[in-house]
Amino acid sequence: MTPRPVLAYTLLLLVQTACALVILFYIHAIFRILVAHIGEQQSLPSEILAQVIVAALLGQFCYWTRLYRLPVPRGFRNLALGHLLAFAARLGAIGGGALASIYFLRHLPELTKLADSFTLVWRSGLLLAIVFALYCYTLELERLAAAWQAEPEE
Repeated sequence: MTPRPVLAYTLLLLVQTACALVILFYIHAIFRILVAHIGEQQSLPSEILAQVIVAALLGQFCYWTRLYRLPVPRGFRNLALGHLLAFAARLGAIGGGALASIYFLRHLPELTKLADSFTLVWRSGLLLAIVFALYCYTLELERLAAAWQAEPEE
């Protein structure tokens, strides 16, 4: 593979990694708030919400651009680093899954009320979009990890 696609792939992955780190940072903070205040309605400051939405959108742009236009770089093989990358992908998925679980458990009683269903649907949709962005990131890490662990082509 020529150096240009490898550089483009790497830059897009680095931007997506930064986006995922922003999301995971706020997931950790939100998770702590939700656990400390179980049963209480929480509001997210608009600047944090904007950062998370921008990070999710930018991460999705990087993912789909790389998926459709750039192949996973071949030629590098390191079994240990491939395993560590696959492990990091799973950790990212666990963080997103934990937030989704606690959010839906927190709001499960509200599913029967129709008074504020728009807010619940909007928040749930946003949460699913953020978790989907993390899922796409972990898929890309797993693809790269598989390439690093693959047997060399003859």
